[in-house]
Amino acid sequence: MTTAALAGVLFVLTIGAVIARPRGLPEAVTAAAGGLLMVALGVVRPGAAGAALGGQWNLFLFFLGLMLISGLADAAGLFDAAGVLAAAAARGHPRRLLLAVMGTGAVVTAFLSNDATVLILTPVVYAVVRRLRLPPLPYLFATTFVANTASLLLPVSNPVNLLVVGRTGLGLGGYAAHLLPAALAALAVNAILFLAVFGRRLGERFELDWRRALAEAAPDRALLGLTSGALGVVVVAYLAASAVAAPLGPVAIAGALLLGAVAAARGTLRPRRLREHVSLSLFIYVAGLVVVAQGVESAGLAGLLARGLAGLANGPAAAALVGVLGGAAGANLVNNVPATLVLLAGSGHVAAGLRLPFLAGVLTGADLGPNLTPVGSLSTMLWLVIVRRGGARVSALDYLKLGLLVTPAVLLAAALVLAATFQG
Repeated sequence: MTTAALAGVLFVLTIGAVIARPRGLPEAVTAAAGGLLMVALGVVRPGAAGAALGGQWNLFLFFLGLMLISGLADAAGLFDAAGVLAAAAARGHPRRLLLAVMGTGAVVTAFLSNDATVLILTPVVYAVVRRLRLPPLPYLFATTFVANTASLLLPVSNPVNLLVVGRTGLGLGGYAAHLLPAALAALAVNAILFLAVFGRRLGERFELDWRRALAEAAPDRALLGLTSGALGVVVVAYLAASAVAAPLGPVAIAGALLLGAVAAARGTLRPRRLREHVSLSLFIYVAGLVVVAQGVESAGLAGLLARGLAGLANGPAAAALVGVLGGAAGANLVNNVPATLVLLAGSGHVAAGLRLPFLAGVLTGADLGPNLTPVGSLSTMLWLVIVRRGGARVSALDYLKLGLLVTPAVLLAAALVLAATFQG
């Protein structure tokens, strides 16, 4: 068997095992096994594997900082308070509450990533709507869909974004010029379609004593205020670093230290509880996929795929559209992280003038495409586990039906806006 064929087989087997989870094996185990086999069978040299992992130091630091920031903000009651304030802003109207949930999710996603929205905001929304005796599914679906849709807003909104931004060196200005308009168009279409789909299933008017609920959600108001202020500082630092295309991992770590100092000053820092928010399996999962993608690149398959997609484009706008298609299709076939890694690895074979629009398209498809199926992104898979654990009955078919109604239109709107930013 040739090296290219072996790399292809290992890639397919690894991704298939990650999605299917045979005998309940965690995704981290199968991804790590795939990476180790790539090295053991000679597809990737140990030095190349080490270099590939070392090249993602910024991503791993960002993951760690983000987990710590989310844990500290959660312990301060910030997310529970956000859920209560979203309900208060709705003023008893279920439609407004749906939009408030999507708005809150968009803000959390923009500055703390889609994974943070799913992991922390989903249980909060579930608790709020059950307290208000509203049908939970429309609001729960809103959390996962907006987590993916809003993850295109900023470079820090999705770890996948850091992969592409790191390769292109795209600063905040360039990101805002091309990807922010596409993200806003996607969010608008997503909200309109959710209101159309769920409008008659949102329940009756509700009553909420929001002041009492807020006091229960965040009993230490001083801690809540200080944590919110510290998080604001982190957000400004994120934007400043993005503006000059500086690595965001160190910023995330510094932000975690700042929030930790606030908690320590209030006497609420609990390292053991904080460790529960740090997922070692996520680091292993991403590391395994990085090595697997390196094997695909070393065998020449990534370049072949990227050249094939770019060959469909005859200009920057067309390259952006092709990238959206490739990113979205790859996300739903093999998950958005490995799909992005493979297309990113092959992007060096794309013509220089088409590389940026192509990768911007890949990023758009990889961020928005996972709303089509429940296996498109890690955040979507986590959401399904969380809502089922909470007692909601949601099947993969239920998700797919809604995804087919919403995602193609969202992708189309974002793709057209993105292509227009590269036109001429």
